[in-house]
Amino acid sequence: MKRIILSISIMSMLIFLVSANLIKQPKPTTTSPKTSSKKAPAKKKPTPKVTKQADTAITWYNMSDGYAKAVKENKFIIVDVYTDWCYWCKVMDKKTYEDKEIVKKINEYAVAVKFNPEVNGNHVVNGEIMNSGQLLNYLNKGGRNSGYPTTFFWKKLTDSKAIASYPGFREAPEFNTIINSFIQQ
Repeated sequence: MKRIILSISIMSMLIFLVSANLIKQPKPTTTSPKTSSKKAPAKKKPTPKVTKQADTAITWYNMSDGYAKAVKENKFIIVDVYTDWCYWCKVMDKKTYEDKEIVKKINEYAVAVKFNPEVNGNHVVNGEIMNSGQLLNYLNKGGRNSGYPTTFFWKKLTDSKAIASYPGFREAPEFNTIINSFIQQ
């Protein structure tokens, strides 16, 4: 008797849920025989307009490509050392690295490198292959990591002693002052 009452209760509940559209019923599908094996021609997608990146955003490189580009173009390197979990890294991306003056100056005078030391990879710097830990150690000149974010300015690319470290979040006006000093050197 208990089983019958339980079964009736469950059935009543299901009927209520279906009638109230709380449980979606599968829609019937119909299959039709193929009348032709030809497919309709694919529509071409419109080509997006290309905007000049130097005016709108910083062009970021990995260390190997950025280093090679900086050497080729005789520019200094700005290395943004960040992690995915770092709150202040994200704030710096939004507030500092999206500032129009900073975007323009970095794209004109420097090569911007994004480097997450928590992601393993090989980086070629001055003909030397380094893993991420070695690169972070190289940028810190063998010293202790200063935390995240840290921005490195590297003017003389063949000299690791010429790397200047700026740990912590930097507001756009302060960062602008720092980048101006490197542009004037």
